Amino acid sequence: MPALRARRPLAALALSGLVSVVVTAFTPSVALAVVPAAPVALPSAIEVMPPYQPQTICDPVVKSGTLALGTLLTKTYAGTSVIDYTRPCGSDTSEHYDGRAIDWGVDHRVDKQRAQGKAFLQWLFATDSHGNTYANVRRLGVMYVIWNSKIWGAWDHTWQPYACSGATACHIDHMHLSLDWSGALERTSFWTGVASTPMAPPKIVYRSTSWSEHVQVGSQAAHVTTPFRVKGGLTYRFTVSGTYHYDGTKAHRADAECSTTDGTTWSPVASGQTSDNAVLDLSVNGHHSWHPTAGSGCNTSTHTYTRRITFPSTTVLTFAVNDATHGNDSGALSVTVQRLA
Repeated sequence: MPALRARRPLAALALSGLVSVVVTAFTPSVALAVVPAAPVALPSAIEVMPPYQPQTICDPVVKSGTLALGTLLTKTYAGTSVIDYTRPCGSDTSEHYDGRAIDWGVDHRVDKQRAQGKAFLQWLFATDSHGNTYANVRRLGVMYVIWNSKIWGAWDHTWQPYACSGATACHIDHMHLSLDWSGALERTSFWTGVASTPMAPPKIVYRSTSWSEHVQVGSQAAHVTTPFRVKGGLTYRFTVSGTYHYDGTKAHRADAECSTTDGTTWSPVASGQTSDNAVLDLSVNGHHSWHPTAGSGCNTSTHTYTRRITFPSTTVLTFAVNDATHGNDSGALSVTVQRLA
C-alpha cells in the first residue's frame, strides 16, 4: 500500500510459516487457551477483508472501536497494557493520528508476553466454525499488524520484513494494530452481531484548537475537497504557500494571490484581466483575497498568504486554483487550516 511501501521489503514470510511458529515455538500454556470473547453472538455472514484506508485527516481522538479492542486485549491477556492509541499529528501517515491504531504492550523478548501475542494472532487469523477464513481480522476490521520487525497486511495476507531500527521502531517491545473505519467506529459484526460492508472515511468536523489540518491543492485539479468539515459559526485561519506554473510557459507562475508572466514582476491582476483576483489565485468555498504574511500586495519572497474565514454552516472545504485551463499546469499550493479560539 502507498503509505507503507517504503517500509515493506520485497521478501515475504508466508502466513503458514507464522502458524508453524505459533504452534511449535513454545509449550502450550494458559496463554494459548485464553482468547478474546465477542460481546455478541456472531453470525455466519462476515465482512470482506478490510480495505486499506490510510490516515488523511488529523483527529487524534481514540475512536470507540479502537478503545473497545484495546480494552478487550488487556482484559483477555493479564499483565498487558495499551501503550498508546493516539499521537500528535506529524508529517508522515499514521492511524495513530486519527484514533484508529493500538500499540499493545506485548514484548516479543519476554516469554509470557510473546506467548500472549502469538495466541492472539493465532485467534485473529483463524478460520471460524462457519468456514470464514481470517475471521476475526474481518470481524474487527484489522488492516495490518506490525510485530517483531514484520508486518502483516490484509491486502496480501502475508508477513513481510519491516524496515526499521531499534526495539520500539521495529515493534519488538509492542504490537501495532491499525483498523479500518468500520472497525474503528465499532460497526463490524464482532461488536454488533451483524455483518457490514466497509464504510467510507467519515467527514469528521474539525473544531479543535489543538491541531491543524493540511491540504495540498494541485494546480491540475479542477478542485480539491477536504476529507473533513469545518464547523459553522467558528473562525478558521488559512495559511497558503507555494507557487505553480500555469499554461506550460516556464516564466508563467502564480501563487495564491498573484501571478507573473516574466518571472520577475508579480501582480494580483493577471495579464489580460481588468479586475483583481479574476484568475490565477486560490479560492476556498468562493473566498479569494489573500493577504501576504509580510508587507502588502504580492509576497515575492516566500509566497505565503493568509486570511480568516467564518463559515455560516458546517461544510467541507473546496479549494480551486482559479485557472480556466489546468491541463498544462504543474506544481501545487500547500494550505494549513487552523481553528481559532
